[in-house]
Amino acid sequence: MLKILAVLVLTLGFSFHSFADVVFEMDQKQISPEAVHKTKGMVKGNNFKMDFYENGTKLDGAMIYRGDKKEMIMVNHQDKSYVVIDQAAMNNLASVMSEAMKQFEEAMKDATPEKREMMEKIMKGRMPGMGDSERVEPVLKKVGTGNANGYSCTKYDVYRGEAKISQYCVASWNSIEGGDEMKTVMLEMAQFMDMMAKSFSKSEGIMGKQILFENNVFTRLRKLNGFPVQTIDYEDGNIESESNFVSSKKVNLDSADLEPPAGYKQQDMGLR
Repeated sequence: MLKILAVLVLTLGFSFHSFADVVFEMDQKQISPEAVHKTKGMVKGNNFKMDFYENGTKLDGAMIYRGDKKEMIMVNHQDKSYVVIDQAAMNNLASVMSEAMKQFEEAMKDATPEKREMMEKIMKGRMPGMGDSERVEPVLKKVGTGNANGYSCTKYDVYRGEAKISQYCVASWNSIEGGDEMKTVMLEMAQFMDMMAKSFSKSEGIMGKQILFENNVFTRLRKLNGFPVQTIDYEDGNIESESNFVSSKKVNLDSADLEPPAGYKQQDMGLR
């Protein structure tokens, strides 16, 4: 009897650990220029990884969030390298951007209006948001219910000023297999993005404002109280892209699955 109980305990314990992690997939369709992409995600505890595929098949890059170390890793498969973004890297990058903006303003203080306009166009191409005196906070509006990809969901329109920029169809976390595990790590990652925003907000000028704005867009996940199983993005009233949740499954992952591939070299962020 004791032997049977011991086997039962071990079996139950193995079953529990076999289903503690989650894998999921999402498809993205870009309208113009036309393209199809895929994202494959992994969740293990408070660590999170997303692999990005061009044309649905070619592995293009990866993003890893290490909740245990409060850092983010960006993986480049082309040159087999990765960079680590932690609090120190954030502060360093914010300082470099701030200094770059100071140098730009100093160089432009005696420039003619024509030259300044030309340089601002160049800088705006490299730094989206430059030249915008004020960013408009996106607003969520609940517009009803629906069904997307087999999930019942609540629909939200997202407006920036008068322009509709997105629509979400949001399913409850508990309606998705592994949803509770996904919720825990994704909301923790939102907090990490808040920390990143605060670091960039210390930089002077438009770059700090731009990072804050983009971070506010990211933190919609917390306001939605669920997971978007369908996202439609709009540009000038036309559909620009559509993202659909395909599937999720509880599995057993190895910790190495959420690390940069073996042999990849860590690079610095090129900050001087």
